[in-house]
Amino acid sequence: MIKLETERLIIRDHIGEDINSLHGLISNNEAMHYLPEIRTNTLDESKENLYEAIKEANLENRTKFFFGIIIKETNEYVGEMGYTVIIDSEEGKVVNLGYFILPKFWGKGFVTEAAREVISYAFSQEDIIKIETGCIAENVGSEKVMKKLGMIKEGEFKQHILLNSKLLDRVEYRLLKKEWFKLYRGYT
Repeated sequence: MIKLETERLIIRDHIGEDINSLHGLISNNEAMHYLPEIRTNTLDESKENLYEAIKEANLENRTKFFFGIIIKETNEYVGEMGYTVIIDSEEGKVVNLGYFILPKFWGKGFVTEAAREVISYAFSQEDIIKIETGCIAENVGSEKVMKKLGMIKEGEFKQHILLNSKLLDRVEYRLLKKEWFKLYRGYT
């Protein structure tokens, strides 16, 4: 089981007891506004999501790293963070980073704090050489996290994502392992 810690947070693989917290997040229309493909409508759908995360955590050649974010002091569930391997080559792996949290925790720095720890883990413990992520351009909070992490904007795609019957722009960011260690020398 992967368990990472920051000053305020625990970022860890899922356990069965996470179901109610996870369901509260992934069935929340506001929290999942930009991720309708992940949003669930029933507890059973959320259970499938959780069991997939737990199953992946137990695989020897794991390609999906989905973590719950918990506040250390209160044991309160904040949301989700993780990455999926999209390329596995001799040079190393390229992964896609994702995150979403409960609205009551927006703007408190939890995503940036958790992401720094997850990125540090990915680059130092896994054979990862590049992290990619992106969001719908109007999701300024998500893009702000990418910028705070020192990620580099690689592209802006016009009318690229269909959301609620509207084509919206998408931005894409990246961070290479060597860029991360240059930015955060000594951060492990």
